[in-house]
Amino acid sequence: MNTFRYLKYTLLLLPLLALLHGCSPESSGLVGHAYHNITAKYNAYFIAREKLDEVLLRLEEAHEHNFNKTLLVLSPIDTNIVMSDSAILADVIKKASIAIQRHKVSKWVDDSYILVGKTRMLNREYEESIETYKYVNVNSDDKQTRYKALINLIRTFVEYNEYNNAQAVIDFLLRKKLNKENKIDFYIQAANFAQVTGDPNNLIKYLTLATEIMPNGDNKARMHYILGQLFQKAGLDALAYENYEFTIDNNPPYEFFFHARLNMAQVTELSEGADVKKIRKYFEQLLKDGKNVEFKDKIYYEMAEFELKQNNLSKAINYYKSSVRESVNNQRQKSFAYHKLGIVYFEDLKKYTLAKAYYDSAAQTMPKDEEIYDKVYNRQQVLADFVKQINTIETNDSLITLAKMDTSALNQMFEKLRDERIAAEEEEAKRKRKEARNQGEGSQFNGFSGENTFTQNSNSSGKFYFYDASTVATGSAQFKRVWGDRSLQDNWRYESGRITQTDAEKLPPDDVTAVNNATEDTNNSELSAYEQDKQAFYASIPFKESKQQALLVEVEKALYTLGNIYNFDLKEKTDAIETYKTLLERFPQTEYKPEMLYLLYVYYKGKEADKSEQYANELTSKYPETIFAKLVINPNYQEESNAASAKVKILYEKAYSAYDTLNFDSASFYVQKGLENYPENDYEDNMKLLEALIVGKTEDKNNYLFKLQEFVKEYPNSELVDFAKRLMTAIEDYKKKIQALGEIKYIPYFDQAHYFVVLYENNKALSGLLPEAIESFAEKFYPDENLNAGNLVFNNEYSMILLSEFKDKKTAESFYLKFNSDLSPLKNFSSLSFDSFIISKDNFQIFYQAKVPDSYDQFFKDNYKLAP
Repeated sequence: MNTFRYLKYTLLLLPLLALLHGCSPESSGLVGHAYHNITAKYNAYFIAREKLDEVLLRLEEAHEHNFNKTLLVLSPIDTNIVMSDSAILADVIKKASIAIQRHKVSKWVDDSYILVGKTRMLNREYEESIETYKYVNVNSDDKQTRYKALINLIRTFVEYNEYNNAQAVIDFLLRKKLNKENKIDFYIQAANFAQVTGDPNNLIKYLTLATEIMPNGDNKARMHYILGQLFQKAGLDALAYENYEFTIDNNPPYEFFFHARLNMAQVTELSEGADVKKIRKYFEQLLKDGKNVEFKDKIYYEMAEFELKQNNLSKAINYYKSSVRESVNNQRQKSFAYHKLGIVYFEDLKKYTLAKAYYDSAAQTMPKDEEIYDKVYNRQQVLADFVKQINTIETNDSLITLAKMDTSALNQMFEKLRDERIAAEEEEAKRKRKEARNQGEGSQFNGFSGENTFTQNSNSSGKFYFYDASTVATGSAQFKRVWGDRSLQDNWRYESGRITQTDAEKLPPDDVTAVNNATEDTNNSELSAYEQDKQAFYASIPFKESKQQALLVEVEKALYTLGNIYNFDLKEKTDAIETYKTLLERFPQTEYKPEMLYLLYVYYKGKEADKSEQYANELTSKYPETIFAKLVINPNYQEESNAASAKVKILYEKAYSAYDTLNFDSASFYVQKGLENYPENDYEDNMKLLEALIVGKTEDKNNYLFKLQEFVKEYPNSELVDFAKRLMTAIEDYKKKIQALGEIKYIPYFDQAHYFVVLYENNKALSGLLPEAIESFAEKFYPDENLNAGNLVFNNEYSMILLSEFKDKKTAESFYLKFNSDLSPLKNFSSLSFDSFIISKDNFQIFYQAKVPDSYDQFFKDNYKLAP
């Protein structure tokens, strides 16, 4: 009976024992495999994958698509999100590690390793991620799992900037037979690699392959949208249209749906006027659609782009401006509209002041991560200088023209300008009242009337509306044309002082009286607005010949600068040449003439031989010593000069090295060799200044000063001139200092109380630390002297610690020696510079009043014999 029971219980326990044996990490039996597969998948791998997917989804959602550029195939890795989710990612690795370590025989081990590799990549632990994927590739028994690891390895290599390795993996996988899931992932990773490395052909290739086998959905819609952008950029409108249609067919998020519809209008092939009307109507429908309220700025922008293609500048400008108004929360889109307005006003309409204003706005609003930001910023800087020169030329020429007009013509001009301004102000006031009424009715933008409104604003010389940057610029230009360029100050209309007799001759008697009466008391003037305007008008005119000449000098320089901006910055050669010719015609003796002749010679060379030769002959005959003439005679002059400069540079370095080591004879030898053997090189001014420095070390100060003065006179444009001038100033200061030292007389009477002084450069921290340190030292070694330390400001550069007072010279000398021994309390401040000495009570008064730190040095050395 007992034997039977034993067998019965044994049979019942066998399944349990088998199950327990299968729980072992290394168990490979049928039961063990089943147990480990189920447990690894649902207790570890599944949880790890879900957590990782949460982080990946957050990265995807956080990425804002910039539809004005080609969208990214893969969302970038936002390190801020990764850091905020660091605990979750750590748990991913922990859960994946459980599947790896506790269920070694399950089929989810390799997949868990891949999760670890992805997590390492997100954490920017690239080398660990690479090793993880390589481990799976080497050790996995399943080919597709190995391929999956390699596919993910591509992303890690891309993030790690290991592009050669990424390409090698792609080339390897192209030769393998991947399953459908791996194919899709591979094509996406390969497309991302192509996008990052700037390979549009392969980007299109891999995206096309991916979309052919991808299931419908948001991701497929995104890939089709990117393909549409790529084909549109390449000018393949039919293929672009097709891919935008596929985007919509995949029922994407509305943002993609909207931009796909918008872009379809751009790539529609137009053949007849009816098609143009159809597209315009399509845009109008988009504007009316309530779902597109937040996209109105983009719709207006694309409407402007469409009209620009139809060469309808007026409509394009109005739509760009509408885009600006509607871009309330989208600075990026607003900046694009500003930029396009700047381009239109500059390239098409040649309204440079307005173009500059719009480029200003574009540069201010455009995010710096835009690819074109640097280009926009640089153009804005160029246009700022460009408009400055244009305004200088126009304003100065207008003022000089006014100065040459007779009184009657001037009065007529004043009346005309004043009437125009008043009319513009009245028109502006009407427009503003109308706009206020429209706003009150809930139609904020109904008052906008396109270019006409813009022009009205710009004509108003007294009231400008600053919501539009270009209005400010236009108003400013209009003001300058009428009143001149004035500084920002109160009562700008009045010019200080009464008008001169010369000025008065230009004015009618009544006007002279009015102007002089007005300037008697500008703050309490009771002149009418008409009289004030007239007075300001006449006060702005440069009647004096000297003022006109000063304005012409400005015009001459502005023409030179303007021509170079055209030539070198804007690459507008024709405009540059016309500007250069104008400069030579108006200012035949200009200092820029040799350069102008050379640039004209270069421009016409190969185009019009006669003109080119004419400019070359004038240049070489009248200005033979200039570099420009030498370049005409010898086109290799610059290269030869550069070669000479390279040789002189070596000699200069040898000379300076010898000078630096106080070997002045060798330094002088190398300098003379360079100057004699290689005249006219880029290092000539360096050599000459070094020659002067050598004189400063070997001869008296007068010769040194003379050499520096010669250098400044001979090389006025050298970058070293300011340094030479500082040296000259230092020599003069030194002379004054020597003179001052000679006038300070110390008294050789020592039978009196003495002070101990520490002189140091001004330092707030030391002024609190030093007195206490010195006083503690005195208490320790001279307790019976009852010494007190105080801080005094000596001059702008130095302060002093005064320790007082020693009863006689001998005790002071003893303290000085002790203080400057190894026991010195200043050894803790070894990196700083101090000067210590003892001084009699009478001499201290002289020293402190003289305020010359070096004045006591020689007296101290001669009379105390203690100076270290």
